[in-house]
Amino acid sequence: MISKVSSNPLLMSKDIQTKDSESATPKEGITRQDKVKQQFREVSELYEKQFLREMVKSMRSTISESGLVKVNQAEKIFREQLDGEYVEGWQKKGGIGLSDVIYNNMMDRFGEKFGVKQRIEKPQGPLQLKEQDNYFLKTSNDNKEGQNYQFKDIKSVDGKPVAIKMPWQGYLTKKIQLSPDEYFLEASHGNHLTSQFHFKGNLSDLSADSIEAGSNLGTLSPDSNTLNWKVLKSE
Repeated sequence: MISKVSSNPLLMSKDIQTKDSESATPKEGITRQDKVKQQFREVSELYEKQFLREMVKSMRSTISESGLVKVNQAEKIFREQLDGEYVEGWQKKGGIGLSDVIYNNMMDRFGEKFGVKQRIEKPQGPLQLKEQDNYFLKTSNDNKEGQNYQFKDIKSVDGKPVAIKMPWQGYLTKKIQLSPDEYFLEASHGNHLTSQFHFKGNLSDLSADSIEAGSNLGTLSPDSNTLNWKVLKSE
């Protein structure tokens, strides 16, 4: 049975924190993080179920009684029970995806606080730009797992080649030379993120060992001044 929680999903952190403190020692085989994730999932499914109930109730209210046969209280209760069973079956088949949206929002909002989501440090890259430098940035979502960043028309105020920086600590998993001055790099980071770089320019002397955040990966070609950086989520 799911315990009663706040009517606002953004305020449910107090409920989870209370539950978590009541049983600080998790059961054997179940970690504290697993327990919190399970509570997040239960709460998100609870709010989706409530939304579906209200939606069905609203749909019922738009249908007026014919008046030929008077509906008694027992029939109304029976109809509400049938609607409730319909909602239960609907959610068991996957619902409408609302619970996933709520779950992901709670993970983003409260994940770090409850230790179920690793804190991601501010990236020290992928470009070493000054406040006076000019550039055009275009972003797009490739899919649910990644984010694309395209830096174009990069012009350094001092006229020097712009350095490409390692955003977070990690190591190279791919290094492909596409042409004499064109490269594709892939780096795995310790924060469950993977970076992919595509650019024209010069490549630094890189090893497969750990590369510190902010280290030089190379420099952009003045003729191109374009960098494509894709950030992927990895397990």
